[in-house]
Amino acid sequence: MDEEGESVIVAKFAKNNREVICLGISDYKGKTYVFVRTYVPDLNGDLTPTREGINLSIEKSKELVQGIKDLGNVMSPEKVVARIKKNDVQQVWIGTNMYKDIPLIFLRTYVAYGGEDYKPTKQGISMKVDFVPKLIESVEKLEEQVTSLNN
Repeated sequence: MDEEGESVIVAKFAKNNREVICLGISDYKGKTYVFVRTYVPDLNGDLTPTREGINLSIEKSKELVQGIKDLGNVMSPEKVVARIKKNDVQQVWIGTNMYKDIPLIFLRTYVAYGGEDYKPTKQGISMKVDFVPKLIESVEKLEEQVTSLNN
């Protein structure tokens, strides 16, 4: 990882026949972040990141890990299990919702300007609830990597 935005993918799993969910660590302008992002293959077959996903400062990684693990305990089709503060106006929400009668899990950035209620942004990722075990397994690998960086 370097100052120019290098990323290290710690864990990944297929979302569908084209997209891959990747979890990892990146450095950007001297700060370290953890991310959950959709990647797609480029023309050479190498994975390249899309805009779909979230990132948080590495200091928030424990909250991200716990929020994702909490998804495994949710029985409700519409529930927010975690709200992680990114800055004064943004939060990452982790939860479940329904879309066209399909239960989904989501990790999405929400924003509130001028005392308004939080509204969802386009920055986020959704997937079928069937992926909760793979997401939990992947976030545990991310947790191990973050712990090794901090030691």
